[in-house]
Amino acid sequence: MTPDHPPSSGDGPPNQTPPQSTVHEVDLADVPAAPEDEIVQQPSATNAEDEKVDPSPPPPPPPNVPEEQIPALVVRWYDRGTVIPNLQNPRSYTHRQKMGIVATVAIASFSAPFASNILMPSFPFIGPSLRLGHTGVTLTTTMFLVALGLGPLYHAFLCEKFGRRPIYLCGFSLYTLASVACALSPDGDALVVCRFFQAFGSSAAQSLGMGTIADIYIPSERGRATGFWYLGPILGPMISPLIGGSIYQWLGWRAVLWATAFFGILLLTLIVLFLPETSLKLRAEQANPPEPLAPLPEARPKPKTYYAKQAAFQTYNYGIRPLGTIYHLAFPPIGLAALYATICFGSLYAISVAAPFSYAKPPYLLHSLGISLLYLPPCVAYCVGSVVGGYLSDREIRIAKERYGEDAYPPEVRMRSARWGMPLVPAGLLIFGWGLHRHTHLALPATGAFVFGIGFMLTNGTIMAYFTDAVPGQTASVVAAYNALRNVFAGFISAVTTMALQSGLQEGWFMSIMAILCLIGSLNLEIIQIRGPEWRRKRQERIEAERARTASQAVSTKPHA
Repeated sequence: MTPDHPPSSGDGPPNQTPPQSTVHEVDLADVPAAPEDEIVQQPSATNAEDEKVDPSPPPPPPPNVPEEQIPALVVRWYDRGTVIPNLQNPRSYTHRQKMGIVATVAIASFSAPFASNILMPSFPFIGPSLRLGHTGVTLTTTMFLVALGLGPLYHAFLCEKFGRRPIYLCGFSLYTLASVACALSPDGDALVVCRFFQAFGSSAAQSLGMGTIADIYIPSERGRATGFWYLGPILGPMISPLIGGSIYQWLGWRAVLWATAFFGILLLTLIVLFLPETSLKLRAEQANPPEPLAPLPEARPKPKTYYAKQAAFQTYNYGIRPLGTIYHLAFPPIGLAALYATICFGSLYAISVAAPFSYAKPPYLLHSLGISLLYLPPCVAYCVGSVVGGYLSDREIRIAKERYGEDAYPPEVRMRSARWGMPLVPAGLLIFGWGLHRHTHLALPATGAFVFGIGFMLTNGTIMAYFTDAVPGQTASVVAAYNALRNVFAGFISAVTTMALQSGLQEGWFMSIMAILCLIGSLNLEIIQIRGPEWRRKRQERIEAERARTASQAVSTKPHA
């Protein structure tokens, strides 16, 4: 998602090496764009004569004094209309303003799981009206999840060029229009296609949300902010089945989809009012615009192939190039953490898809409203685990600061808080699956789903916060790559779950398979704690070598006076 090489941080003479960031690392080979965190924290160029006169560092600012809020130097037409002001430094927002931004992004992130889960309680009953079987009905969720995986790759790529606010606005405009099209779909095939675009639009918040938090919070404050932001994606699965089951019971499945369209209109209003532009990279570029190019000589007639080549280039630049974001998963700490979180996320959808079909069969024979109520236990657990996980993650960082120093602690210390949740994930899957398999009282599978929800959030919330620290300045790109992996896998698991249950594989055995995968995947987090610092050190050495080579080439190609 970061297409361009980072600009030099100084304007000194050719033989002067650009100043290097002392806070964050950036891999030019992986993500050539200017990192958001690094842009703000790079030291500014200092006059050499002033250094000789007063070499001592400036005194620290007085404690508890808020940073001065400087209005944004550039305000585009689509930046207007916000109640929260557009500031040049997004980290200078007040606590109340930051919470307003986080709340808006959380509601935006609520939209995707809201639309994804709102039809699930009615899955066993809507097939005949759509002329679809159980697998065909599940395909509406499978395609939705595939779009949720692919969409963030493009949203994050475009946000590096245009900032975050226009991507939010365009994405949720598409979500609203696609929701209307879903409600008007004549059959199941049309609904599957419209659901794809509905998910593509709502996925804007899936990758940009974490990047927005990284824009406005310093690293030591992100864990708790991440926990509150993640309440949006978690409340979606909690509230949407209740709304969907109730609406379907009284008004039918089309009214369920009209509810998503009305929510899209409300969400667009909130984004316009309470979500200003926060991209640190964009603000830095606006503060230091490039010098105007020299006037071009008189244009010559363009060759016949010029426009065809331009079209091919733009197709590659905006159609193929964003997929390169997946390369972030090749960095071992990111790839291993994302793989474990992906298996857990697939298990979440295995529970969500298996529940309505299992509860609609004997001995339970529940209707859509009763099924929707049984989505509450895991979703309450998601909320509790999100907040508790953020607190535990930040606590590990505070302990590490006392031990290693303010800026010397390794980001891997966050993974220690995930140990609280790792055993709960497979345990919850086993209780849920075998409770349904043995046709026990509804309380047992509901308890299993609750245990799984606590464990899922204690691990997944920590991993999300770790992404911002392990590869600083590239949060949106990393989260987009992770979302692509987990949503495509969850879509695959959704389809496999339905087919497995229809083929005779009972819930107990299927959930046992998922539990074993989660248990094996949890070893990845232990490997990261052991090898993570070494992997990051080697990566930083490659970065510095690349920077030195780039600086050397720049000096050697400079014409001598």
